[in-house]
Amino acid sequence: MAGQKLSRDFKLLITFSALRNISDLFLGTFLVSFIMHLSASQIVSVSMYKLFEYAATCAGFFLFAQWCKRYNKVAVFALNLIPKIMLLVAIIMLGDRVVDWVIPLGLLYGIGAAMYHLPMNSMVGEKIASNMMNRYIGAKNTVIYIVKILTPVLLGIFIDTGSYVDMAYVMLGLTVVELGLCFGLSPSQHKTRRPIDFVGFFRCMMRFPVIRTMFRMEVLRGFGVGLLGTVITMYTVYMFHTDLNLGIFTTIFAIFSIITSWAFGRWGRRKLYPYMLVVAMIVVLAAMSIFVWNTTPATFLLYNFVYATAIVLMEQISSVTILNLSKSKCVTANHRIEYFVFRDFALFLGRWVGFVGLMYIGVFGGYAWLRWYLVAITATILVAGAMAATMSRHIRGR
Repeated sequence: MAGQKLSRDFKLLITFSALRNISDLFLGTFLVSFIMHLSASQIVSVSMYKLFEYAATCAGFFLFAQWCKRYNKVAVFALNLIPKIMLLVAIIMLGDRVVDWVIPLGLLYGIGAAMYHLPMNSMVGEKIASNMMNRYIGAKNTVIYIVKILTPVLLGIFIDTGSYVDMAYVMLGLTVVELGLCFGLSPSQHKTRRPIDFVGFFRCMMRFPVIRTMFRMEVLRGFGVGLLGTVITMYTVYMFHTDLNLGIFTTIFAIFSIITSWAFGRWGRRKLYPYMLVVAMIVVLAAMSIFVWNTTPATFLLYNFVYATAIVLMEQISSVTILNLSKSKCVTANHRIEYFVFRDFALFLGRWVGFVGLMYIGVFGGYAWLRWYLVAITATILVAGAMAATMSRHIRGR
């Protein structure tokens, strides 16, 4: 497997993931920071943005499922650039008034995310063989974290000097590059013209317990992973005060994530997942306990290090498990789109519960309560990781 030649689709899918990560840094991590600087109710404004983003993503998965089932998924994938362009133009036009438009901006971001992730997940399931999935996830995340080293400091400098809007022009240029790369993907279309069948997939889910376990795991991951990045961004800005520091710390910890991702792609095997998860869980629990016991910038940075290594490892195990399950005997080729729609609906449930809770903390608690929320987030990630290890034993790819 190590010497197997990588296909053009393999390389392009990784490239799109890297470009998407740049967009997510700008429209996710640093837009959250930008909103925090402008809003009098920081936690509430950020929660509103994320709540409507995830609502639009979930709705988009259901709305665009028929397109992915009936037409070339590459064409549907290319359409995700339209709402992204609209969002970037809106940021350029609104400037410092973005805080007054967090709901429509969140909706635009969510629609674009649905049009990106649904065809992307399906194409990965179709184009990447099960025995190459570890290598794909490891390589993809290695490239993504390299991007996180190259871009955050630059973004932090732009924002700290009041040029967030100027950076939106650069993002528009990258969007044109993405459009050109879409023409390099080979066509991806179902051989059948059958319509979407959510009822049929629900029966399938009731038949195979492993799919129900996946649904519960994704609810937990939606709550845990869906919130963790946002909460860490908010805490970093709160403790270290500037976006330049946010960019520097994001870059430093991305180096550790690169090492973790490369090692997972090189040596990660299904039979080793339980042992890897036990070690990761012990490390995460230790770091979380130290941070809660003595909340200081130093202990927060320790938790960030664990996030960049142990939690990243757990997430990659979960990703491989989810993608291989879509290729297993439990999910027919005709129900693969429905599988990813149901999976995103589970993520949506967890994310909405999480951000409603975050909004409550913003109104009634503040940062004093945020660390206890971080404990709840970490606990759900640990449980979801353990479930992923259990699921991997019952999956046989085809």
